[in-house]
Amino acid sequence: MNTLIITILISAMASGSIMLLVFGIVQMRRRPVLNDRLNRYLSDERPITDIFHEIELKQPFSDRVIMPLLRRLARLFIWMWPETRLRASQQLLLMADVRRMSTAEFLGLRLLCGIGMLGIGIGYSYLAGFTLSFVSVIIHGVVAICGFSLPKFWITRRITRRQQEITNSLPDALDMLTITIEAGLSFESSLQEVMSRWDNDLSQEFARVLRDIGMGQNRRTALNGLGERTGVPDILSFVAALNQADELGVSIGRVLKSQSEDMRVRRRQRAHEKANQAPVKIMFPLVFLIFPAIFAVILGPAVPQLLAFGK
Repeated sequence: MNTLIITILISAMASGSIMLLVFGIVQMRRRPVLNDRLNRYLSDERPITDIFHEIELKQPFSDRVIMPLLRRLARLFIWMWPETRLRASQQLLLMADVRRMSTAEFLGLRLLCGIGMLGIGIGYSYLAGFTLSFVSVIIHGVVAICGFSLPKFWITRRITRRQQEITNSLPDALDMLTITIEAGLSFESSLQEVMSRWDNDLSQEFARVLRDIGMGQNRRTALNGLGERTGVPDILSFVAALNQADELGVSIGRVLKSQSEDMRVRRRQRAHEKANQAPVKIMFPLVFLIFPAIFAVILGPAVPQLLAFGK
């Protein structure tokens, strides 16, 4: 077992060294060509290497090291990944509002976490002296799969928190939109008013809607993009109502007023639902944590007396 693990580790390190060597040679060949281009277009008298160094130091560590590593790692395996899974990953990143990470970088992060967890598992098995068996191989496979799934779990948690915050902020935002539109402002000016009063995920999404409208998109397309980016059922209902009102020529103020009343009713219903779930959720800590402590405090002093009485 020890000889096999050492052989695997040495082979992996040798393969990694060869890959890094090849990558370094390729980069060294590309650098003179890039230097010649910069020498033609830059009039600065400083050496090109100093300019490269300053530009690299201005970038954060994640952009200089981590993201390029993730992209190159994903490039090796992205051809094996189905197109539907890539689109699903892209939708997850869009709903989580992770703008600095592309789909390839997210896939590279998942592969890096899987390989890292597998390496940690192999190292622990070597230090603990476990023998190679079918069960150990299955355990290492499970550990690698867990590591591969960690980034997706993080993204899912981020989406859940973001959708919860948007759902909680929407009724108040709709009330503000209703008041401002009834006061005579346009829909875009009302969105601007909401953005000026709140700084949360919903106001940021409204800012993106205004930016899309300012770049030439019509209101329907910008609102549909809002629904796709958030994935919140209340937002989808709000977008559908606005689009329908725009098609039928109905007053937006009346639609927003009915939508705000509906959202308040839904928020009240969600509060009642969580309140009804509280007794069920509290039962498990009450039975397994609180009751044993109470029994120990109440019946503990009587245990020695009962034992003495039995003797």
